[in-house]
Amino acid sequence: MFIFVNLKLNMTKQGYHVAKEKSKLKLRFLFFSEGVKTVFKVVDYDYIGLLYFGTKTFNLSLGDLDPITRKIEDNVNTENGDVYDVLNTVLNTVPIFFDNYPKCTLMVKGSDSGEEFATKCKASCTKKCIDVNNCKNKDRRINVYSRYVSSNYDELVKEYAFFGANNDMVEPFEKHKKYDTVFVQKNINFVI
Repeated sequence: MFIFVNLKLNMTKQGYHVAKEKSKLKLRFLFFSEGVKTVFKVVDYDYIGLLYFGTKTFNLSLGDLDPITRKIEDNVNTENGDVYDVLNTVLNTVPIFFDNYPKCTLMVKGSDSGEEFATKCKASCTKKCIDVNNCKNKDRRINVYSRYVSSNYDELVKEYAFFGANNDMVEPFEKHKKYDTVFVQKNINFVI
């Protein structure tokens, strides 16, 4: 069942209209990216266990949905010319996630992180990176989310608590520091 939601929650930034699907341990938003072409996109919040904070933790993912196979591709760069509309749409779903799961933790980690991604990228990359350690495509997704949090931190912390992690070492989020994972919690009574 789809519930259509008109979103404008991301600090008044415009995004796409989404359809919402919810189950006990999953929240999904579907929308069409309308740029150079029309692309069916999915924002998933998947339960992944009790991690780090002793709370139910959900992973945020964004991908293109193949309408035939229903498989989600989260490793593709759509390059559809509407990156900010897509980003705003994803960010606009975060308050809805916390409305549905207020005492849970949200984990954001880029699907383009890690050596495995860099090795795959090197096989077809046009950027001529020297080696996998210097892959220019690696970590782009988590860097976008981290920059958004850093740039809007003072406003966001009024409602959310942020933590960063590198190699599974979690700490309170520091603006402009590079992280491989960002955790978000609704400000209620969480302590790290």
